[in-house]
Amino acid sequence: MYYLRFVLALMILSPNNIVAQTCTTDMFGTMRCNDGTTYTSDMFGTIRDNNGNSWTTDMFGTTRGSNGSTYTTDMFGTTRDNNGNSWTTDIFGTTRGSDGTTCTTDLFGTLRCY
Repeated sequence: MYYLRFVLALMILSPNNIVAQTCTTDMFGTMRCNDGTTYTSDMFGTIRDNNGNSWTTDMFGTTRGSNGSTYTTDMFGTTRDNNGNSWTTDIFGTTRGSDGTTCTTDLFGTLRCY
């Protein structure tokens, strides 16, 4: 579930999503966000949203989206996309983007990005 949240945080933090986001995950693993978007992950690790987008991760750890996005993580834990953006996650689980955005997950599993 952590991986799903991390990938979703990256998608939410992308430059096209500037508004604050709050997302919660139900007991079936479906993440629902306050903008109406839902995300699910199947048994093969493919993440799909309710807007027709999907993301898959290959055996090298590169995540590719149906929208042309690509995410790779280096050995220092920095994730970069194919548009020059980068993200790091600290020991407390806070993800910070190169554009100043931040995502945190509270004790109840609610993901908040601002």
